Amino acid sequence: MIRVLLDTFNALTTIQLVVVVAVASLWLLRLLYLLFFPLRVLVKMKTKPLATEKAPLSVLIVVRNEEENCHETLPRLLNLDNPDMEVVVVDDFSQDNTLSVLGLLKQRYQCMKLSSLSQETRYSEKLAQNIALKSAEKDWVLLYPVSAQNPSQDWLSEIGKTVADQVLVKVAYTTVAANNNRFNRFYRIENFFQQVRSASYSLNGLAFVYNEENVAFKRAEYFKLGGFGLKVQEPYANLELVINRFIRKKNVKFCFNDKSILSKQVAAGLSEFKDLVRKSIRIEKHLSKWKQFVLLLDRLTQVFYPLSVAVVLLVAFKLWPIIAALVVVKLLVFMVIIKILQKRLNERKLFITSLVFSFIMPFYKLFFRWSFNRQSQNQRWKNRV
Repeated sequence: MIRVLLDTFNALTTIQLVVVVAVASLWLLRLLYLLFFPLRVLVKMKTKPLATEKAPLSVLIVVRNEEENCHETLPRLLNLDNPDMEVVVVDDFSQDNTLSVLGLLKQRYQCMKLSSLSQETRYSEKLAQNIALKSAEKDWVLLYPVSAQNPSQDWLSEIGKTVADQVLVKVAYTTVAANNNRFNRFYRIENFFQQVRSASYSLNGLAFVYNEENVAFKRAEYFKLGGFGLKVQEPYANLELVINRFIRKKNVKFCFNDKSILSKQVAAGLSEFKDLVRKSIRIEKHLSKWKQFVLLLDRLTQVFYPLSVAVVLLVAFKLWPIIAALVVVKLLVFMVIIKILQKRLNERKLFITSLVFSFIMPFYKLFFRWSFNRQSQNQRWKNRV
């Protein structure tokens, strides 16, 4: 077998050799990505002793037509035992009984502050978040999903524990509760890969976040930048746009462990799944050019890697044992990392689907990104006219 492979190598033409070297380089690049990016998240997830002191925290909640969640799930947060926590709720012009439910909760819980928007306003969610940030009194703030299920005292302790003075952002993981909707699984997988990607990039000096929820940050940083500024007109992302302007590798701490996880209910259909992808595209548009370039390189290598394997099999089929061995090695590394990450982040029953998803989605997203960007450009052109 070895002799046959050596003879095959010696018989390769210059073009064939170039193809083989290019494919081998692409394989190595994807393997190094796994070892230096997702694997690094696993290393940082090792358990460390908890700090004994806790930093005061303002929990910010923006609601719109969330009567049921305000009645059923919000008291679970308000009942947490922490005298240093305040909960700031802003009602974004709800049309149901949300404001009435919030008013009753305000009478029962001293830690709760309540405000509301009195009329329909463009970009109202950002305006409501701005009101919440202005109303908050604590140094640290965190945007909390009102549909979060059963936050534990461990969550509050983990998020609120003191950190080094240079830390400005603390990022925890947010998962989505499973249901029987098939798009719920797609949504959960995309949500998982997005948060792992942002964590792995941040740990390698390319810090950014895709998700604003369950992310604590120094309130003063928001006002130093003048709030949303011109980014108030961005239709998909909110506080992520502001956080990504001051987040750095040296000032961010990741709390990716089972104690800091929040699980929320999302009615995840096809539309919600597409919006999640659109949101990630728009967030990436507002990142620095260097971060955009690395993300582009990541996307392109994901697409070209399986195609290049097919090409090299056509060009030099006799090398299939080596090609198969390399593919299997990379696949096993990917499977081990993803399996352990999903287990530690309480993402159950996603493993097999994640493998298929990770193979198909780069091609789907390539077309989806092109289509979405084209629609956005056409919309901007119509607005100018």
